[in-house]
Amino acid sequence: MSLKDYESESSAIRRIQTGEEVGKSINITEEDIKISPKLITLLRMGLVEKGELETMKRALKGGEDSLKQPVLRKQIFELFNKLVEAVTDDQQIWVRMRKRLTTDTKGEEE
Repeated sequence: MSLKDYESESSAIRRIQTGEEVGKSINITEEDIKISPKLITLLRMGLVEKGELETMKRALKGGEDSLKQPVLRKQIFELFNKLVEAVTDDQQIWVRMRKRLTTDTKGEEE
């Protein structure tokens, strides 16, 4: 699928405002959701227990549906806590994250 297959934001807004029918619906399937190879590497290196790797992948690919399942929700919560702990415990990572957030915020304001 190329960029030409996607409608521009302004034409989509215009079409919605004029009440035109949507030509094709957008269905994102589980196969369409990709997990970053870098994240997979971190997961394999010990971010999650060895036996929980496939469960974590399923939780990440499941999107919002994963939050409805207690086992997957617990996995996501534990991963979130480990990532927050890693960012806050390491001063250099924390400064880089703070810098990234402040530059992203400044870019949105302009």
